[in-house]
Amino acid sequence: MKNILRSAVLSAVMALSAQSAMADVTVSGAFLKFGVGDNGSLIDFGTFTGIQFDPTGTGNFAGKPDFITPGIPFSYFSLGVNGTWDTAGGYSPSYNPFTSTTGTFNGAGTTFVITSNGNYQGLKLSQVISFDLNSNIIHTNVVLTNVSGGTLANVVYGTGLDPDQDATGYGVYSTINSIGGQGVGASVSALGANSGLQITMSNTSGWVDTTASVNNWQTDPYFLTAGVTNVGDGDNAIALGYKFGDMHSGQQISIGYDYTITAAVPEPETYAMLLVGLGVAGFLARRRKPA
Repeated sequence: MKNILRSAVLSAVMALSAQSAMADVTVSGAFLKFGVGDNGSLIDFGTFTGIQFDPTGTGNFAGKPDFITPGIPFSYFSLGVNGTWDTAGGYSPSYNPFTSTTGTFNGAGTTFVITSNGNYQGLKLSQVISFDLNSNIIHTNVVLTNVSGGTLANVVYGTGLDPDQDATGYGVYSTINSIGGQGVGASVSALGANSGLQITMSNTSGWVDTTASVNNWQTDPYFLTAGVTNVGDGDNAIALGYKFGDMHSGQQISIGYDYTITAAVPEPETYAMLLVGLGVAGFLARRRKPA
């Protein structure tokens, strides 16, 4: 299965590389509709689509809240080399400092959004975002290659977003934020207290030097990898930071992370109330039966 997936992705990269005109894209399935900019960040700035979620799995996104675009849209990834850094997206959603291009490829029930041709100070960037059309998880795979001809020092990568799923319908921009782990198991979540919608970023690459954080809209990958930051609940950003150290000429590193979108499960007290309600309804139904 992995070989089939790898072949499909490679074929898609070759096909997309042969195209000259690419731009922001929006893709959708049964549960998720999301946008990806030409810069590779999670926002289609043309349609103003970030991430929408339909918990019914019917692909109906009309009126559904967007996790990213309300207020000031904020989603990004950053690269750092030799102590300097830049950001794709962030405070300027269409900002594309790595001059990358993005396109889509569909195959076997899976959509691939492929960003290629990115480069920062001799560090080549390729990114593949994929999701099963019947899934609530967005998979991201990033490949960094040193094409500078020399050693690149102090290489880091950061990615994050400001979740605002309660802005639509409730006018609330704060979320309940929690860090689930660090290192190989790094993850961070943001829950909308009113909508019950939650988004979780989690490290899937097995990369040990990974830091999950809750921060005040930081995009600096050196900040994101310097230590754990947790400013708690509020209108804050969630992020993952990856520290690689020095990369030798020709060296290649691959990392992966997921965005998992869910609707909250009712608390035990809610189940109890439902059961009581069902019991009362059953009792009344029995009373209505003729003798």
